[in-house]
Parts: sequence; C-alpha cells; structure tokens
Amino acid sequence: MKRTLIEVFCGLAAVVLMVSFHYQITRLEIHQTDVSALERKLEEAIANQPDGSELEALRSQILEQTATRMQSLEHQVQVAAAGSGHTRIIANELEQAQRDVKTFRNEMSSDFERTKALVDAYISEGRVKEQNAAMKMSKAEGQIATLASTLYQDKKELTDDMLLPTVQLNGDETVGSGTLVFSGPNKHKDNKVESYVLTSYHVVRNIFTDTPKAEKSGFDITVYLPDENLIVKGRMVASNPQIDAALVQLETERQFPNVANVLPRTETDQVKVWDAVCAVGCPLGNDPVPSKGEVSSVSNMPNGANYWMINAPTYFGNSGGGIYRSDTRQLIGVFSKIYTHGNNQPVVVPHMGLCTPMDLIYEWLTKAQLDHLLHSNSVDRIDLRRLASTTK
Repeated sequence: MKRTLIEVFCGLAAVVLMVSFHYQITRLEIHQTDVSALERKLEEAIANQPDGSELEALRSQILEQTATRMQSLEHQVQVAAAGSGHTRIIANELEQAQRDVKTFRNEMSSDFERTKALVDAYISEGRVKEQNAAMKMSKAEGQIATLASTLYQDKKELTDDMLLPTVQLNGDETVGSGTLVFSGPNKHKDNKVESYVLTSYHVVRNIFTDTPKAEKSGFDITVYLPDENLIVKGRMVASNPQIDAALVQLETERQFPNVANVLPRTETDQVKVWDAVCAVGCPLGNDPVPSKGEVSSVSNMPNGANYWMINAPTYFGNSGGGIYRSDTRQLIGVFSKIYTHGNNQPVVVPHMGLCTPMDLIYEWLTKAQLDHLLHSNSVDRIDLRRLASTTK
C-alpha cells in the first residue's frame, strides 16, 4: 500500500513540473521570435539609412534591447534547466519506485507460489499417510476378525451356516455330498418355490451308473433340518464335467431355511494359501461333519481346469460337499477328489484334497444363465465387545 501511494504522488508531481517546463519553453520560443524581429529591423535600417551616426545609434539601441532580451532568456533558461533537472530527479525516483513495486510484487508472487507448493506437498503427503493408515487398518481388522473367529465360535451360527446347508446324495452303491445354494421363490419361474443343490458331477454320474433308474426317476437326497431329516428326490439340471460340477433341483415345493452364503464373485481372487477353511460333507454316508484346515495351493490342473488344494481331512463321501472360509463361513468351493497313493491297494491321502473354486462355478452358471441361483450376503465382522463379554 505504501509503495502504491508513493507511486501516485510522484506521478502527480512529475505532471505538474512537466506542464511548467512546457510553459517556460513556450515563452522562450516567443522571446526568440522577438529577437528575430529586431534583427530584421536592423537589416532594414541599414538598407534604408546611409547616415552612419543614425545607423550607429540604431545599432546601439538594438544591441541594448538584444542584451536585455538575452539576459531575460538566460534567466528563463536557467529556471527551465533547474526545473528540468528537478523533473529528472523526480522521474528517476518514480522509476525506482516502479522498480521497487515490481520487485515487491514478484517477491510476493514467488512467496505465494512457494507457500502453495509447500501446502500442496503437505496435503499430498497427508493423503498418502491416510491411505496407508486405511490399508493397515483394514489389514488389522481382517487379522483381528480371523483371530476373533478362532477364539469366539457361536455353535448355532456355525451349524446354521455350514452344516445345515449340507445334503447327502444316495444311489444304490454311491454316497456323496452337496450344498443347498437356493431355496425360495424363483423370479425366473413365476416366483415358484424351488430348491437347488450344488455338487460334483462325478457323484451324480456314479449314481446313474449303479442306479440306472435314477436318471429317469431321480435319486434320493437327504436334507438336514434343525429338528428332522427329510428325504426328497433330485434331478440333475446342469453339469460341467471339465470342472466336475453339477446342479441338482429338488422335487419339492417346500422352502428350506438354511442355504449357503456363497463368496461374491468379486472376491474369489482374494482366497490365498494359508487361508483357514472348513470342509463339510458326509464321508462314508455319515451325517454332515466338519473338518478344519487351510488352503494349501491355488494352482492345480488335473483335468485342464484349475483346482484348489486344501489340507482339511476329507474322505470318500466328501465329494460334492462345501468348502467354507472359516472366518466368514462363506462357500468358496465344491470338494471334488482326494489324492491316493499306490496302484494295487491305493492309500487315501486325506489331507490332500482338491476342490472346484467358486470362480469356475460362477463362470459355468453364468453361461448356463443360472448364476442367479447363487446366494451372496455381506458378512458382518465379529463384534469384539460381544467377544470380550463372553470371554470374561
């Protein structure tokens, strides 16, 4: 502000002095005109007056008047010169003030840019730290949830979410397992109540082989309810031998309360080695039993399709049963087969089982336009306050 006022005052003073200087120069030009007129008179007098005495007198008069005029002009020139010098001083000061103002503005602009860059850097750094903190928080929450699920287990929830959706498939000589994935009004069939079971293709194939009538009349499926076991007929409605998967429809209009919560399609790539899992099936014709283990491998290609390996103990009859994440109790795969060792008398290796991952199931049912039968719900994190209260 101070610089701006100085600039204004200096400008006004310069204008006043320049006007004065212009006025004085104009007067000098008028006086110069008068001197020129006297000189012309002198020349005329010389031409018209031959008398030397008169000519000398006129010449003296002209010289006297010229001297007076010159003195006046010299005085005015001195005043004008003094004024022009003062004007130059003011002009120089004005130019300096303008330079100072420009420098000051440049410094202000430079300071602003540096401050802005510094603030932007702080903001960027803050955002990176916030993102890192959010990632660490999410990871910590997952680890806490996994630990909490190990420490705190609601037996009823485990039964409802993993045991009761399990069914048993029976032929004359074949026993297998399956998982109930849909039961309720089917919007694609006029809201008719229907129920569907996900199982392994080779289980249904073996039933058809040892029970020929099953392909036409259906085969027995045992549904486990909280207070009863219900046997209904089932028919295969879709299959994919390459991934050892089949979809079976139950011949009943009854709606069952417990269906598996299938891992969302967008989360199938999140399953990793070391993830805790629970295998549920009906080994050797028993009612559903769980066994715990981990994902051992996510890359196995026995039939040209990728299978996951688990080390949860399994046996004959587990085929077609569900593989669940231990912490969220979400269905992540369908158990397919177990490894055996030897040719003449093969030995079962129960901790080396292969399952069809859910991403292959989604891909297959999407092509068959049946993926709407897979039921997915968001999973709530375990309430740590409830865990704390129950462990006191």
